Amino acid sequence: MMAMFFLSKVCTYTFLSPGLFVFLIILVLVSALARRRRDCIFLLVFSGLLLYLLSIRPVRDILVYQLETQYPYTTQAKADVLVVLGGDVRHNTLDNPRRAVPTDSTLQRLHFAYRLYRQKGLPIIVCGGTPLGRNTKESAVMAATLVQLGVPGAKIYQEDCSRNTRENLQNIRAYLQKKGYKKPGIITSAMHMPRAMRTASGLGIKAVALPCDYHYEGARYHFYDIFPDTNYLRENFIALKEYIGTAYYQTILLSSRGRILPNSCF
Repeated sequence: MMAMFFLSKVCTYTFLSPGLFVFLIILVLVSALARRRRDCIFLLVFSGLLLYLLSIRPVRDILVYQLETQYPYTTQAKADVLVVLGGDVRHNTLDNPRRAVPTDSTLQRLHFAYRLYRQKGLPIIVCGGTPLGRNTKESAVMAATLVQLGVPGAKIYQEDCSRNTRENLQNIRAYLQKKGYKKPGIITSAMHMPRAMRTASGLGIKAVALPCDYHYEGARYHFYDIFPDTNYLRENFIALKEYIGTAYYQTILLSSRGRILPNSCF
């Protein structure tokens, strides 16, 4: 499992990030050194076109819209427990030396969880271990942030063994069964929600979708939307990761259905 996790991270950082263009440039250099002129021209044109398309808003909207509209936004949590999936943390920023703080995506999820908590006082499970081997557990940072917002520590449970979405939900499944919770409300970014819900379903968890952290801005464009923007590039790679991750998780879950998956915290 460790080898599979490591391989998935390498593929993500190589092909679902700007590392993809580094890889294509290497192919261009190889073609140039081999004096394969046609291949070199094709790769240059393909790389430039791909970089442009992944950096503009219309393409971002096409990819993101399909993900963010699969589950409707709601503030009426018909759930008996809230489950907040981690979206990473930052370490040792200049304003917080020797500390870890939530990323913008994680903070959006935590704020939404706090809003829903204020309605019914539901308990909250925060998920996230140390996926890249850092010392700080993601769930601990999330729990501390919720306490700062005003959620009592006794209302927060930390799932701190997981490294990815599948392990997040796999590990909380045992806790849900132990405590008798029947309808967990999953809180995560709208782009990530389809993968999270399909994973939950594959694990036999009957969850309620509570998406937040939206990016689609509506189909009204201006002339400057055809110019490349690094924010759109980042969001497009996130969207592509979700599409590929959903397909990958479904394959893994289908192949393992009927048997207990490893790495549970319980």
